[in-house]
Amino acid sequence: MADHSTTGPFRIRLTTPAWHIGYSAEFTENGLTYSPDALDGHVRSGIHEYSLEEWINRNKPTLFLAGDKMITAEDRLLAPRKDLDPFDRRQLTILNWAGVDIKKESQTPTREPDSIQAYISAHLQQSQEFDVLIDDDRAREAADLVGMKINGDELVVTLVHCKYSSEPPPGGRLADLYELCGQAVRGAKCRQDHLGPLLNHLDRRARSFRARTGVSPFEVGSIEELYQIRELAPQLRPRAHTVLAQPGLSASACTEEHLRLLAGAETYVHARTRGTFNVYCSA
Repeated sequence: MADHSTTGPFRIRLTTPAWHIGYSAEFTENGLTYSPDALDGHVRSGIHEYSLEEWINRNKPTLFLAGDKMITAEDRLLAPRKDLDPFDRRQLTILNWAGVDIKKESQTPTREPDSIQAYISAHLQQSQEFDVLIDDDRAREAADLVGMKINGDELVVTLVHCKYSSEPPPGGRLADLYELCGQAVRGAKCRQDHLGPLLNHLDRRARSFRARTGVSPFEVGSIEELYQIRELAPQLRPRAHTVLAQPGLSASACTEEHLRLLAGAETYVHARTRGTFNVYCSA
């Protein structure tokens, strides 16, 4: 920009090492129209030659204004929405956690029904279909629960990350949310190589868990269904859903800082998986 005044026409300067030409831009019936302040230049393209004024009005620059506003080459004024939350509160799904000890995260091999993991597993099985749903809750987990469903030419993967509450009543404790968002970020690598590393991980972990505990880690399906999915996976398009389950988080107590934290995790997860991101919490 040639000046930064808040009134009058926009003033810019087209510059090369050898010369510069000042231009003014004002709104007319044809939109933002540029004209030279003095002598104009010429543009040559092949055998054609035309004025710089004609060229700049065909190839309008983007103007960046104060307050993060901008005028595009199509003469559209864009301004950021200051009233939008960093993370869409509509993605905070409130569940009734009655009968759940919100300080108990893992269902353990005994499938403790008052755990967060057991509750969210039952909830998901009621609301969607799985060919396989695996309990992967232990060190170096892909997620606490991993669900898979072949749907046409897609392999739909659901990664569920659970987090216990540090205190009995739900609230707005950021510490509870930091670890959960970290788990979601780590799990976002699942989509690489057409889910090959994830499927190999689940196969290895399922056999190891069964050998160590005598209990099957499969909430839905079996090792045979997992083998079938692994065989078909290279031919399928992966689609990922990331689910955070945190009954210790109160939707009504979510502050701007909570929403920024969730927005950061959602942005990263979506960039890596191109999938959805949802949060189950308390009222």
